[in-house]
Amino acid sequence: MGKPYEAELRCLDRTYSWACQVPIDTLRDFVRESCGDPLVIVGSGGSLTAARFAARLHQEAGSFAKAVTPLDLASCPVRHCSVLLLTARGRNADIHSAFRLAANLEPRRLVAVCLQVGSPLARFARSFRFAGLQELCLPSGKDGFLATNSLIAFVTILCRAYGGRLSGQDSIPAALPSPKELLDWAQSSTAPLLSRDTWVTLYAGWGEPAALDCESKFTEAALGHVQAADYRNFAHGRHHWVAKRGEETALVALTTPDEKEVAERTLCLLPKGLPRLRIHTERRGAGGGLELLVKMLYVIGAVGHGRGIDPGRPCVPEFGRRLYHVSPRSSQPTEPTWPLVSAHEAAAIARKNDVTGLGALTKDEVRSWRRAYRDYVRRLRRARFGAVVLDYDGTLCDPKERFAGSSKELRERLSGLLREGLLIGIGTGRGKSARESLARMIPAKYWEQVVIGYYSGSDIGGLGSGSHPDKERPGHPALSRLVDLLQGHPGLSGVVQFDCRPDQVAICLVDAGARGKVAAIVQDVLARVGEAGVRCLESSHSLDLLAPGVTKRTLVLACEEAAGKLGRPKAALCIGDRGRWPGNDYDLLTGPHSLSVDTVSPDPQSCWNLAAPGHRGVQATLEYLTRLKVEAGVARYR
Repeated sequence: MGKPYEAELRCLDRTYSWACQVPIDTLRDFVRESCGDPLVIVGSGGSLTAARFAARLHQEAGSFAKAVTPLDLASCPVRHCSVLLLTARGRNADIHSAFRLAANLEPRRLVAVCLQVGSPLARFARSFRFAGLQELCLPSGKDGFLATNSLIAFVTILCRAYGGRLSGQDSIPAALPSPKELLDWAQSSTAPLLSRDTWVTLYAGWGEPAALDCESKFTEAALGHVQAADYRNFAHGRHHWVAKRGEETALVALTTPDEKEVAERTLCLLPKGLPRLRIHTERRGAGGGLELLVKMLYVIGAVGHGRGIDPGRPCVPEFGRRLYHVSPRSSQPTEPTWPLVSAHEAAAIARKNDVTGLGALTKDEVRSWRRAYRDYVRRLRRARFGAVVLDYDGTLCDPKERFAGSSKELRERLSGLLREGLLIGIGTGRGKSARESLARMIPAKYWEQVVIGYYSGSDIGGLGSGSHPDKERPGHPALSRLVDLLQGHPGLSGVVQFDCRPDQVAICLVDAGARGKVAAIVQDVLARVGEAGVRCLESSHSLDLLAPGVTKRTLVLACEEAAGKLGRPKAALCIGDRGRWPGNDYDLLTGPHSLSVDTVSPDPQSCWNLAAPGHRGVQATLEYLTRLKVEAGVARYR
């Protein structure tokens, strides 16, 4: 089983060169959008080391992060987090289970990175449209028994994805040292330690991934026993092992320039006869962490050579093979056994309460919300709609489709509803670009049935009308005063761009990770200036300042009025994605018949998300529109 470990080490420099150049747009976009969020990174085996490396990168970029195994994920409340899954081949049952679980828990963002193209995980991941997938073809192929080339590939592309977001960091090296140079160093450096079966590995900061990977590989290849501890935790009792069992123990010290002083002060106090190995890098930050990891891989190879064990090709026992294929289904979170609660109902109630599952609620809360859910569904089924009003970005097109247009399935479904005579309204914060995209999506013969509310409902016109939107109308003076103040704010310099339209100002984020800071500044300016009636709402890509009285409900009223003139029910089914305040669909989804494809308000009478678990955005919109039955221009929700 596996490959000779030394053969894998000889590929590391080529793997590193490849990882420094391979396109990683999906991962880079995920990092850019997730930098302001907590992050959970999932990995097992060698991928867990890469997950720990990613967690440290994310934390140094300014947000909390945690590396977990697939089994750990079941106990993580990830609804307010982004989730990143790392897998070398995308084949093991644990990572499949973790991906399904993560999708059903509906985190803010979900991306899997796989170093094999066309893996089973890739095929499965495509069933959740909101999730992202970065597929790469690792040139060295499958690792042996231990993660080597895949680990260095993961760490390198992660460093690139976070590049420019870390202050005070040394860049990663342009190339790795030659394999012969590293192998000679490792064999000579480890020779004095080979007689000792227990190694104490001390680290701090960016030495952590290498120290924990050392423990993992020593155990997996049965090379010996490793105790890993940071320098100060070692001082809190772990040193007693050295005092009592020093004759069977060796010491490994991992250091970068940042912890050199604490390392020196610690090492000089330990017994002089303790064999020790210093693994040092002059690089700071992630570059130093990567260098320590590479050196540790060669140390593992040298120890294996000295002990007559090939770490890449151990003899795996039969019970080990069976253990690997044990079903991970027990890792799924268990819900209370509420009678007759479907997965859809449980998901809808959890979304309303902004929790991971019903286990976070008391029995009384669940009973109350079940009554509210059933009342709402009953009311929705009984209603007759003369129009359907939809948000555009995030509802009719996913963020990655924003300027490319909606999917073929959605275009066909919209055409089918229009063919049955249904009146459709579309609300957007955009102007002419939205009209042009919709004109490409919808056949011209149906344009008279489509009403668009441009600039968040402040400019309403038919899809076939060339006079809308009218960007030349004079803007509201309150917005002009606010823009002048915001443009001069030092905290927004280079972080945002302003797009001024009549009755709306779009504050576009240059860096999605700065959303929290930008929102705080804008709200602070609004509170201090006190422009009555001006509101700031949030979309997936911007913050929108709206003039007094501007609301998407204006579009809803216009569509209901148009339906009434045609002799149809003056009621509209409203569908959007940002239903929780201050989302830009909050107004749209306050009506009695409103569905969200993403976030919801806590109101039990409106703005429910009834989509299947793990469905979001256009995938949820398609689910809703498929449930509509239209006869003579009147729709019912089945």
